[in-house]
Amino acid sequence: MTMPTPAPGTPQQPSGAPVPEAPPVGFPLPAQPEGGADKPAGQLNAKHKTVLGCGGMVALFLIVTMIAAVVSPSEAKPSEAKPTPTVTVTVTATVTVTAPPPVAAKAPEASPTPEAAPQTAQVPDMTGKSGDLLVEALKTAGFADGYKATSFHDVSGQGRTVLLLTNWKICDQDPKNKAVPVTEKISVGVVKFGESCP
Repeated sequence: MTMPTPAPGTPQQPSGAPVPEAPPVGFPLPAQPEGGADKPAGQLNAKHKTVLGCGGMVALFLIVTMIAAVVSPSEAKPSEAKPTPTVTVTVTATVTVTAPPPVAAKAPEASPTPEAAPQTAQVPDMTGKSGDLLVEALKTAGFADGYKATSFHDVSGQGRTVLLLTNWKICDQDPKNKAVPVTEKISVGVVKFGESCP
């Protein structure tokens, strides 16, 4: 197997010697002193490693601090207190009052009064006159309705219905010339004018 030939100016490592590690990217290597039989050229000593390690830690700390400052709020705002709703409780008490039963007041006993005598009126004698004149006379005497107070009937024997009282002549009436209760009915016998009373 043929080994590659190194480029001119490249230091060669002795056979079996360890290959130095490549320095981390972004950090320049400090200048190495020339010579030194115990340390190969391009390697970092312990002092340089310590300085680089501390510097990396400080840089890492600064980066973490800046990220924390950006992410976390500068000051925590206290949550606004919300008002608690007011609850009103209304208590209604029901009181039942039982009243004693009312005592029925006794109505005063009415003393018996004698019945008032019916009102009376004088019935005039209207024989020979027309029936309508009798009705008017009864109303004047005190009867409430002279027509309802009379009962007219045909005494000629023909059994005719008495309608128009001005055409009928009174032959007889019962009662006449007498005071009677206004509730009493007066019977009147009539015939037509021009006819003779029986």
